[in-house]
Amino acid sequence: NLRFLMNKSKYFILPIFLYLLSGTARAVDINIAITGAIYVPPCVVNNNIPIQFSFNQIMTYKVDGQTSAITKNIPITCTYFKGSPYVKVSGIQLAGAPDNVLKVSADSVNSNRFGLALYQGESVDENNPLRLNGSAPRGYAITKGFSNTGQDRSQFTITAVPFKTGTADLSPGNFTASASLSIVYN
Repeated sequence: NLRFLMNKSKYFILPIFLYLLSGTARAVDINIAITGAIYVPPCVVNNNIPIQFSFNQIMTYKVDGQTSAITKNIPITCTYFKGSPYVKVSGIQLAGAPDNVLKVSADSVNSNRFGLALYQGESVDENNPLRLNGSAPRGYAITKGFSNTGQDRSQFTITAVPFKTGTADLSPGNFTASASLSIVYN
């Protein structure tokens, strides 16, 4: 009798077991979290080599924001080049100067009133300053000095010129300044 009971229970338990295993009968919704980031890659500026502006010797009385300007043509390579190019220069602005004047380092002579004014393009052009910092992550729209917009290889032209606040001559001595520059399409 026990054997008969066990055989019957197999037939009774097997359908229940299969019912419990089937997903259609007891489906439970589970949330799926998916994260990631979509971004526009920055362009490669100057083949990732630091950009050097060497002013050598400048006469103190010729620091006027116009004289002794240096222009550099910088190669730009972009993997994404749809839309318009933007430039961001991150550096310390000289107090009391326009927002395109990079302050010289603190250990430089005249550090509180001497800097380098930066411009887009091949000249000192007040209408096309290369503004520092900015609140937008991408920087400012490039308005001058960018060749081959919308192509993977282009060139960006920058002009730097010594700049001082006030009218007094500067004291003689060495100076350095540094900033970082990035270009991205948007």
